[in-house]
Amino acid sequence: MSAKNMKRASQPKISMPNPELKIQCSNSHCVASNALESRFCKRCKTPVVKRYLWAIEPINLQQEAQIDIGKNKLLATMVNDRYFALTDRIVLDTKPGLLPQIPEELPKTIVTYLKLSSHSPHIPQVYGQLDGTDIWLLDYGTVPLGSSGKLLYPQLIPDINFLWSKATPQRQLNWLLQIAELWKPLYNKGVASTLLNPFLLRVNSSLLQILQLETDSEAKPTLQQLGTFWSELSKIASPVIQEMLTQLCLRLENGSIEAIEQVIALLNRALEICSQSQEYSYQIFAESDPGPSRDNNEDAAYPMSDTPTTIPQPSNSLAIVCDGVGGHDGGEIAAQETIKYLRSHITELPFEQTHTNPENILKKLTSYINEANDAINKRNDSEQRQERQRMGTTLVMTLARNHEVYLSHVGDSRIYWITNTGCHQITVDDDLASREVRLGYALYRDALQYPSAGALIQALGMRDSASLHPNVKRLVIDDDCIFLLCSDGLSDFDRVEQYWRSIILPVFNDQGDITKAVQQFVKIANERNGHDNVTIALMHCRVQPKPRVSANPILWSTVESAIEESIIWSKINPTDDILPETQPFGEESEVTLEKTARVAKSPSLWWKLILLGLTVSVIATLLFYFFPEITNKKNQEDSSERLKQKIEPELIGPDNSP
Repeated sequence: MSAKNMKRASQPKISMPNPELKIQCSNSHCVASNALESRFCKRCKTPVVKRYLWAIEPINLQQEAQIDIGKNKLLATMVNDRYFALTDRIVLDTKPGLLPQIPEELPKTIVTYLKLSSHSPHIPQVYGQLDGTDIWLLDYGTVPLGSSGKLLYPQLIPDINFLWSKATPQRQLNWLLQIAELWKPLYNKGVASTLLNPFLLRVNSSLLQILQLETDSEAKPTLQQLGTFWSELSKIASPVIQEMLTQLCLRLENGSIEAIEQVIALLNRALEICSQSQEYSYQIFAESDPGPSRDNNEDAAYPMSDTPTTIPQPSNSLAIVCDGVGGHDGGEIAAQETIKYLRSHITELPFEQTHTNPENILKKLTSYINEANDAINKRNDSEQRQERQRMGTTLVMTLARNHEVYLSHVGDSRIYWITNTGCHQITVDDDLASREVRLGYALYRDALQYPSAGALIQALGMRDSASLHPNVKRLVIDDDCIFLLCSDGLSDFDRVEQYWRSIILPVFNDQGDITKAVQQFVKIANERNGHDNVTIALMHCRVQPKPRVSANPILWSTVESAIEESIIWSKINPTDDILPETQPFGEESEVTLEKTARVAKSPSLWWKLILLGLTVSVIATLLFYFFPEITNKKNQEDSSERLKQKIEPELIGPDNSP
């Protein structure tokens, strides 16, 4: 019986466990049982996945049993012969390679998570249901673990109150900035109350992660309430930012700050000031390999050198990986030309201006990517390339300067953000499976089972820029971290998630370097995958206090001008022209939303749309009454056919994996 047709049990099945907890290997060709403290499978040497999950509702545990984990004992329960429950909300999946229970129909509360999935890794991924129950499980990627594989924090990920007073002023501001940036998308989905509940705000190193979403009441949350919540944090904030933060909260509570954009501008200005007491250095190393099964290499990367490239402060640190599509003499040209174009234009970014507006940088990057796209597209047209013969490329790019890292991507190449406690995929693939998730139709692991799930929905060069929507975002760096950029030759089959601990953590501990790490990843990609070219770039970010420089308290008077500047910026750049990454996903895709926004500016087009809509409505009504069998047949289509019909017509063509 399939998981989707499984009858729900009123109570989870509780069973007495084996004397020792075992984790099944996630390699489908192996599935050997391993001890929790094992790093690699005893049979096939694949890293053992420890997937700790959060139950949205409490699990009814009727009994408890002692389970041995090495030399330690935990009070826990085995549920349905699969999930190891540490508490009534935290479980460990002992069979992480198996698809969890997923019902045919998804409730609205779960659909909200899916439609916010573009804001990963802040928003958890819906994992599935606890087998035999209606209880949903959430996945956070990697959570802080000790060397034995046990949770570093008993609450899964610590909440913001737990670590707030111990954090640096930069990190405190960084957490608040992430809350502010999530305000609009969560407000638009009716779950902004989540950001007012400190229990639901979890912090994984620099990253703010939502434990679970909380639905708003009829009275929508307000910025005044946000100010009241933050005022409690300001009382125990770092002395460097306490006065500024107190004044910010007062103005939020009395309504003199009316827009979340003003809050974001203030926090950005404060972070800019804080960063002046820190030193930032970046080191990059990239390598590209054709792989064991390809005759030519359609990938490209920048910078390519025999040794790591070190970029001192305050220079721009740029890393790019492109995965070409379009066959020999096509994909590699598109990849190389994209890198050449972007390199030559990045120097034009206005970083030297005082108080650079991050939104301006993001817009410039979007413009450069669109221009690179149009150059390739025009070459395709001039050479009369059609369909699969059209050359194109995916793109992932990181641009770092001081405390900021700007990230851009198109296609299914990926960027991972790695700290000493976690590895987080911070790009969402432009493929059918991910789009099915963003539209609220399916869970990611379920969508991967659909035909052509990995087919790309966009890449550079395949169409003109009116049809291209680059994904751009900005992160604030407040501690050492590493950005991993790679083509799908490495990321396929979760190789980064499996091996980052053994390859990247030694770099943080000064027991390895990024050159060796890149070479190890290339070897793993070739030996464990081997079906495609593989290209990897690592950007190692280091942060340390400047010697003999102390951070002075930030006064309100030094940041308040950011309010007026944000108002001026919003008038120059109205909200109907916001970036794709910040647009909320509705019932349709971000592409449809942007097309609608452009059409709205033309009254004549509106009349055409209205007339077209009336015509379609009349035809549909006639079909319904005179040919009911057609309507009934359409209603019987299953979800996989719906995916094919709604999305596949917009494909640029299959991706470049076999």
